[in-house]
Amino acid sequence: MLMASPAGNNPRADPEIARLFRRAASFIPTGVAILSSGDITMIVSSLQCISFDPPMLSVALAKDSIKGEAISDSGRFRARLLRHGEEKLCRGERLPSTPALLEVQCLISAIYAAGDHHLVLATVEQLSTSQGYPIVYWRRGLHAFQPRYPFLSSPAAFQKFVAAWEAGTLPKSEWTHAAHIAVGASYAVRFGRTAFERIKVGIVNYNQAVGTENTSNSGYHETLTRFWSMLLAQAVGAFSDPWEAACKAVEEFGEERDLHYLFYSFDVVRSVGARQTWVPPDLEGPYAFC
Repeated sequence: MLMASPAGNNPRADPEIARLFRRAASFIPTGVAILSSGDITMIVSSLQCISFDPPMLSVALAKDSIKGEAISDSGRFRARLLRHGEEKLCRGERLPSTPALLEVQCLISAIYAAGDHHLVLATVEQLSTSQGYPIVYWRRGLHAFQPRYPFLSSPAAFQKFVAAWEAGTLPKSEWTHAAHIAVGASYAVRFGRTAFERIKVGIVNYNQAVGTENTSNSGYHETLTRFWSMLLAQAVGAFSDPWEAACKAVEEFGEERDLHYLFYSFDVVRSVGARQTWVPPDLEGPYAFC
């Protein structure tokens, strides 16, 4: 086992605090993943991102875990984050061949003693993602996570939502990324080729109504608005009903707040030029639409 020196002393806690903390720890929601190396597999709820550059993960493994020790000794592991519907994998069923919500191949770089656990640090060598919603481990149980969008609960609710946005009376807190996607998709169906210009005017007017300044550093963003308008036009091109198009678009893109970073270098999309004028993608993203 590759061991690094501990960061500091780990004095034993007050027994009563330790007993209470074991229960209190279950109040912290976490994802659920299957850790594997060779034929060894184990369920963990401690997988965490700790660095973007270089890409690194950490996972805490109990010191008395035989499987954990075997995985640590192997020097590398694969982690598969479980999505809703894969709860049976926690009961020992074989891993499916279908794409994982998130799957990473990692090389263990260091292991630290941390109380009754080992904190394993690993560098990500390969990864893949797919659509879906995760399982959340909370209060020692598995729970399906799925965002709720009340404004899409019915065609009437969505129509009322869009009307409030267009009138500038929609509370600012409700103008979320998913709301952007829903309105953009509905405009693509309603207005076709003029959808981008209409959504642009709508965003500028709404910002003014709620006190968001449209400047070179805030408010309306030309590149992102055009980017999403083109992507949504492609995604809902076969729809004729604005509400159905909005539901489909939000299902696919409602939580994709950072999708543009697959098409743009970090500094490009944050530039003043990109906010004020259209800047084509400088990276090869997963959708060919520009």
